[in-house]
Amino acid sequence: MRGQAKEIKSLKLSGKVYLDIEEEMNIKKAEKGDLYLYLFLESLNTNPINAYYKKGYKGYFKAKVYDGYIWCQLDYFDFFQGKENYFSKNEISINVFELCKDILEKESNTEVYKTYRCHYSKYKYESDGNYKGKKGHFNKK
Repeated sequence: MRGQAKEIKSLKLSGKVYLDIEEEMNIKKAEKGDLYLYLFLESLNTNPINAYYKKGYKGYFKAKVYDGYIWCQLDYFDFFQGKENYFSKNEISINVFELCKDILEKESNTEVYKTYRCHYSKYKYESDGNYKGKKGHFNKK
């Protein structure tokens, strides 16, 4: 193996969860380990404000974690293995946000590790290409 082994960076989740559209002031004052959720609508490239409060939109919530410097993607598959972050056209997305918020608040003090693609995951990414632990959406061998 060439070079030295890299240190795997990690951080603990704080348990604070924000919604990007409503709490912009709090997001600017974020602390290390804070999370924020934002909409990804499957049918549109934009996120209209009324998509949070009305039926008729289909999509899911993505998550980011603050590492003290920037917001990084969080592997939401690790936390929403039953796809609790998805909503259909018959659901109001703000209700799904509340469910996701409850799930993530319970994950307070959970250690997450920085992966090779600068996402954070519950599982360590080893230098041999394997994850240590069971990955939520696939198993790597």
